[in-house]
Amino acid sequence: MREKNALSVLNGRSGNRSGALVLSMSVLLCGILFVSAGCGSGGSADTPPIVVNSLDDVEPAPTGKVTLRAAIRDIEPGGRIVFDNSLNGGTILLTIVGDNNSVLKGEIYAGTPESFQGYQERNYGKSALYAAKNLTIDASTLPDGITLRWAGSDENPARPARVLAVYGNLTMRNVAVTGGLSRAEPISGGTLYTLARGGGVAVWGVATLDRCIVNGNRCDNGNVSGRDRGTYGGGIFANGIVMINCIVSGNAVIGSGGGGGGIYSVGGADGPGIDSSLAGCTVSGNRVTAKNAYGGGIFTLGGGPYYLKALRLSNCTIARNLVEDHAGLPLPRGYFYRGGGVYMGGGYLSVAGCTIAENEVQGVPNPATPNISGGGIAATIGNAHVVENMEIWHSVVAGNTRNGAPEDVYTGSVLHFFSFGYNRIGRIDFSQILVPIPPWWSLDRKHWPKAGDTDNVVLTDVLDVPGAGLHPSIVSVGTDNGQHAVLWYPPSGDAVDQIPGGAYSVGYVLAQYQVLPGKTDDFLNRLLAKVETDYSTILGSNFGTNYRAAFEAANGRSLNDVMWYENAVSWPSDPQNTPWINFWRGLDNAIAGRLGTAGLADDFWGSYVSGPLGDNVTIRVDTAKRRTVGLAGSDQLGNPRPYGLKGDIGAIEKTP
Repeated sequence: MREKNALSVLNGRSGNRSGALVLSMSVLLCGILFVSAGCGSGGSADTPPIVVNSLDDVEPAPTGKVTLRAAIRDIEPGGRIVFDNSLNGGTILLTIVGDNNSVLKGEIYAGTPESFQGYQERNYGKSALYAAKNLTIDASTLPDGITLRWAGSDENPARPARVLAVYGNLTMRNVAVTGGLSRAEPISGGTLYTLARGGGVAVWGVATLDRCIVNGNRCDNGNVSGRDRGTYGGGIFANGIVMINCIVSGNAVIGSGGGGGGIYSVGGADGPGIDSSLAGCTVSGNRVTAKNAYGGGIFTLGGGPYYLKALRLSNCTIARNLVEDHAGLPLPRGYFYRGGGVYMGGGYLSVAGCTIAENEVQGVPNPATPNISGGGIAATIGNAHVVENMEIWHSVVAGNTRNGAPEDVYTGSVLHFFSFGYNRIGRIDFSQILVPIPPWWSLDRKHWPKAGDTDNVVLTDVLDVPGAGLHPSIVSVGTDNGQHAVLWYPPSGDAVDQIPGGAYSVGYVLAQYQVLPGKTDDFLNRLLAKVETDYSTILGSNFGTNYRAAFEAANGRSLNDVMWYENAVSWPSDPQNTPWINFWRGLDNAIAGRLGTAGLADDFWGSYVSGPLGDNVTIRVDTAKRRTVGLAGSDQLGNPRPYGLKGDIGAIEKTP
């Protein structure tokens, strides 16, 4: 029997918290934000749903019985499958591999050297249930939902299969998915392998999950490296993901290279792109074990470099997920470990009213490169700029670690990091943020801190860790391996009664400079002179002079000869731009936190006045950029915000 649905579990220790309120919030979100992603019932209004009335998994179904397997086979595209009330809380134990060669789309590489060729139909291997059509599986009328469990991998590891694969859009309500195992296996007659993706659910389309639980699933690749051997999405792999009031816990990805221990969102990589979102969800106690390991809880690709779409997190708890080294495999030429909670491989990331805590990255350090990063959140770094903006507000991101040391947010090479206020964050690492590029309005990239923000916080000063809500049966495979998975944390101390009840406005600064035609670029010299003047009492009266001399000695050239060489695509790898990059990296290191975590941020750049800086250079500054921000109407458990005059920071509003 299934314990409880995700909604009731999230509210199970909440006193007077109203499940009906969370449900109404979900419906509201569905109706306003996610209509295009398949929140409707699916199928034509004239097409009646198919009613499953048996927990059996047999072929053929007995006379008078309708099994889920038969319903998936017989339902019209876009149709809806529902369940007889007699099945409330039941488990459909899946023992039949419905498709040995499930077809969904995947990336193709070809040529010498190999290069990306786009997305084509690929073999995803064994699935207990498979459908090549839009599909809705709806257990919303069952108070305790329905569970789909693959039995083969537990009873016989030689029988791997994911629980469900859908080539199309999938909508599921009040369904638990567990026991799946997706394994990379050789394809007969060739050198390719089946794609080990989505241990529980794999969808090439939009996966819309409402009040679902995905736990105890995994992917593995047989511990062999190779282009097709990557393991993605221990719980869920989908081209686009919309999740409301769900729990994703206790899932794992294991192999030489893997990402998304709980969730892997591609982001519409073969089309116009898809914004993915999680609202009111818990992603906890998931794990990635690999030599190249990314996103213990969530991996978002953002549609890749062509579409740059968003992952939006609101009122979510992301906790105790783990990225770790696979000690049983030899070190490859390159090895990276990033994003214990969330890894941002492309596009945009927004985090609103969330708690991201006690996630961890562990790995083998590489002296040649910063290869371990972001215990809580990490964005990619590299020569190809594919990540855009990271935005965080009203959130707790604390108690996350990198090889045991505090590191909560690692911005990687994002274009801009925005705070919109009232965050409690531990350590922020801006060291790899994209350096300024003159024509891109990017002199100012670090828009931190804003109203109500605090960094370098201690976890126990903002969260009641001993009072965390735990799932009654799901077991974590993350940092608290073997313990009951965490669902949420009550706020405490400096996170309580902080956010204004009404809307407020946040401003930020954008700036760029231009060299006048036929003139020499002397902006960097003028910049150092201004830094020296503005911050002489903090940095010293000779800061600019000393930094210039140290830079010229280290780089073997005059600062007068350093400029940015324009090439919109490959400029970071252009050797001519090495001195430019070194200047900005070195300047941040020389300031070394003495001006706050962000160093030269909005206050500094906003003090410029648009116009000529001399005979050679003119600067443009936009200080009118503003965003209106309001407190969400309710928290992860459905409690109204604020409870009192001001709201609490993080996913949970403290109530009596």
